Amino acid sequence: MTQEQNTLHTNKVVSTNGRGGIWLPVVLATVGVGVVLSGIFAGSTGLYGDVGDVTFSTGLKESGRELVRLIMFSVLLLAALRINCWRVRRHLGNVLLAAVRCLAVIALIEAVRVVQIPHGPVRFLLVIAAQYIVCFVTILGLFLMTIREVILFVTSCTVGVVLLWLGSEIGMWIA
Repeated sequence: MTQEQNTLHTNKVVSTNGRGGIWLPVVLATVGVGVVLSGIFAGSTGLYGDVGDVTFSTGLKESGRELVRLIMFSVLLLAALRINCWRVRRHLGNVLLAAVRCLAVIALIEAVRVVQIPHGPVRFLLVIAAQYIVCFVTILGLFLMTIREVILFVTSCTVGVVLLWLGSEIGMWIA
């Protein structure tokens, strides 16, 4: 790669106004949130397990938890994207557009949890694999990154989420 090509590659913006603009991530986030809310209020066994009847108040409580979860993971994904841009020396671009795209990615990842597969190790592996693929495809489609960059980014984000989960489990065990 010549110096000119390297300079052009490093000056690319990760979150450009192309790739669907603002409307594609808004529609994807709406679909993802709609699927999750549908699963919450329908009493999806993918979310609740076999607990029997789910009341409206339980659905509202779970909706609040899901809202916090969506916001928290979207902010974490945006921070990870920003750190990745620093690492590869590229510009993030439009931060608001990147935030909406991160919300869309997280909403679609969360929508996978609604799937009606009995709880156990098979469900655990299938949901994780499906979430990884959804994350990979949506980040590749919404952000201007190479396939190699997306694989490294999604894998490092997955490892980060696993470490956060392990930390919370250890914290609950200690308390």
